Amino acid sequence: MKVQTTVLLGTAVSALVAVQALAQDIPSEVTLFKDVNIFDGKNDALLEGYDVLVVRNLIQQIAEDIPVSGTYELEVSTGALERVETLPGSGVNGYSITIRDADGVETQTQQVAVNVIAGGGRTLMPGLIDAHYHLMLAASQGDSWRLEQPDYTHATMVVEANNLLQRGFTSIRDTAGPGFGIKKAVDEGMIPGPRMYLSGTLITQTSGHADRTLPFEEPRIFSGRAPVGEEVMKLDRVVNGRDEVLAATRQNLKQGATQIKIAIGGGVYSLYDPLDVTEFTEDEIRAAVDAASDWGTYVTAHVYTPKGVLRGIRNGLKTIEHGQLMDEEAAREMAERGVYLITQPFEAEENLRALANDIQWAKYLQVVEGWQRTADLVKQYDIKMGFGTDLVFAPDTNGQQADFLARFGKWFSNIEMLRMITSTNAEILALSGPRNPYQEGPLGVIEEGAYADIILVDGNPLEDVSILGSNGANIPLVMKDGRIFKNTMN
Repeated sequence: MKVQTTVLLGTAVSALVAVQALAQDIPSEVTLFKDVNIFDGKNDALLEGYDVLVVRNLIQQIAEDIPVSGTYELEVSTGALERVETLPGSGVNGYSITIRDADGVETQTQQVAVNVIAGGGRTLMPGLIDAHYHLMLAASQGDSWRLEQPDYTHATMVVEANNLLQRGFTSIRDTAGPGFGIKKAVDEGMIPGPRMYLSGTLITQTSGHADRTLPFEEPRIFSGRAPVGEEVMKLDRVVNGRDEVLAATRQNLKQGATQIKIAIGGGVYSLYDPLDVTEFTEDEIRAAVDAASDWGTYVTAHVYTPKGVLRGIRNGLKTIEHGQLMDEEAAREMAERGVYLITQPFEAEENLRALANDIQWAKYLQVVEGWQRTADLVKQYDIKMGFGTDLVFAPDTNGQQADFLARFGKWFSNIEMLRMITSTNAEILALSGPRNPYQEGPLGVIEEGAYADIILVDGNPLEDVSILGSNGANIPLVMKDGRIFKNTMN
């Protein structure tokens, strides 16, 4: 049932309810953004001088000159509806929602105010999305996650979750690591943080990218003991063979994973695998894909090389993480199959040198050299590309998160880069299908019916995407799910 409810700034509003549960359906406050220039996540021109009305957690209306008193439609699941010419004591025409039970009628008055945000010509756009993030590793200094008590590490994750919001990131796709409890606390409103699409533990093979055992440790299949990364921190899981891959995938899904992440190629910081190696057999990859598909979701993979990319996408992967060493054959086939690439524009930054030994640093430099070639191939073959940062081990640098976007400026226009960090990344999140925990509306766009994940920006990012960086310095307001988490506007 849809109910027309009158909304007045500072005035009692037309809602009489008899049941407390129904009263909770009526928001105590709505938000109206006035005089903003809208980048909607898709179109290459701003809607200038518009207003945006938010009711509960969704965008209700986008129009010019939305009045601070007006009407909006409210879904009511139960109850009868009466028209009254004048609401009691208000002098305002509207509707009365009356719930009747066997004992008669009880009513309750609900007041609704309008929180007016004067945009002052700022740019209103979707909240930023990072499609490749590791909440735990981004919050950890080096190997501190190995050395500290787990609850300390979890505390750093809580802090970083809030920092993400303050930078303007209202959603992340966490592609390896724990966080299901933190996600639940965020979703319940206990702590501030972005929407989280969690992969859970990274699934890898013995000697694979996420095999973090020490050289003298026997694999679990021989010793029966799980390493700390698997047993305590739930960061990764070492498995071998189809049966173990199935079990690991299903365990992640059981815990609430929205997608599955596997490692099918060598890594930079991993101990045992050069970049050129290929990991997991076709049957093992297919096992993860089969199990994820049975749950209506998909598998992504850490991989750099052409051989690994081709093995992965030919066995059902929907997205590829990194890919900085791919070749034309791999790029062409990715484009033909509609597989998304999430790559990173890494540079040889001095602060990262201290985190790597000589072998690791040499591998990192290969990736640094390769990403520009990968960007060429993305443009040449029109590969669908998302934006993800993969920030790890250096919390002091996390404020550079959105700064990475401008590094693609040689290949992509401002509008293309802005789509990556909003609507295209939202497409990637939506690949999780029925495992998507946020189904009330679309993400990554400003449109009626979309989630109210909104940032205000000082300046026009369509002219200069770099203003989204600098640790959110040019983002004075952040709203997620209809709640304002940052407001430094004067």
